[in-house]
Amino acid sequence: MDISWATIGKVMLVGIGTYILLPAFLVVRDAVLWWVINRYILTGQAQLNVRRHVELVHEWNTEHVGNTRIASDEHGSKHFINDNEVTPEEFNRHFNRSDEIRREIRTLKIDLDRRAKFLKWMLKHYQQEPIDPINEWKQDEEKRLRNKS
Repeated sequence: MDISWATIGKVMLVGIGTYILLPAFLVVRDAVLWWVINRYILTGQAQLNVRRHVELVHEWNTEHVGNTRIASDEHGSKHFINDNEVTPEEFNRHFNRSDEIRREIRTLKIDLDRRAKFLKWMLKHYQQEPIDPINEWKQDEEKRLRNKS
């Protein structure tokens, strides 16, 4: 069996490509991928949005859910927040604040869900470790608020 230098050269090129160039390319690809993720998805603004979202949800759950009512009798109507009678103006301010909070929660949730979904897709597509830092940030913020209370 006669092996030529051309055959040996081809085998060496395949080996260099498989064992040196391809791994090097994958390392560079992963570095670029994580640079993009940190630059455009897991930004400081995303962390601020998580904090704001958790704070608003906490406020919504503690101060606005089921805490208002209007009672009517023959003398007129009475407005209550947390079983305390308030003026109609205070009641309307509270109700308007509830609407503002609800809208902002929805807006922040859409942004955070979009980021999380895109991150999940990128990590799956590029066969990376599946992580979910946005939900981890939420859990940390929720813990912080619980400890603060």
